[in-house]
Amino acid sequence: MPIVRSFRWTLAHTGRALASAALALTLGVAACGTTDVEIESPLDGFAEATATDSAGNPLPPPTGTGPGSFRGTVLGPSAPGAGNDSLATAPRIAGVRVTAYPLNRDGVVGEVTADIGLPIAHVFTDSLGVFQMPTLPSGRYAVLFAPSDGSGYAGVYVTTEAHPTSNATPWWVVLPRLSAR
Repeated sequence: MPIVRSFRWTLAHTGRALASAALALTLGVAACGTTDVEIESPLDGFAEATATDSAGNPLPPPTGTGPGSFRGTVLGPSAPGAGNDSLATAPRIAGVRVTAYPLNRDGVVGEVTADIGLPIAHVFTDSLGVFQMPTLPSGRYAVLFAPSDGSGYAGVYVTTEAHPTSNATPWWVVLPRLSAR
């Protein structure tokens, strides 16, 4: 029986639907005799954002080991001429799906999509763009921010680590506007 060497999947398939699709795909691979299956990564089409604080400083290093979570606000860019404080004038984006994917190796993303695990948790931003992830096991994650279709915004992802103090500082996630076609 052929062995599947690589397996990538899409964000559209979650939970039992993902398990059923993976089983069907694996059985289909066995029936066809194909040994290499590549399906899109959940990060395809999303830009990688840099995790910084509101002043542009890098995030503090992890302190301690153990579970952690993430919280913050998802915004759009401020309109030109909106004033000096862009965080105060930026529109809050409701209904953004925030999904955490464990990184199975060194936290490398991009081309190493086989190292991204199944989604471990997801939440949606509230009417003020605020999100709070549940407590996650200690480790490296890719956190994907996917706005709803028709929102006018593009999604992004960041790589980060869950640890006991990862929830101490809220995130400010600014989604870029989609360009008009």
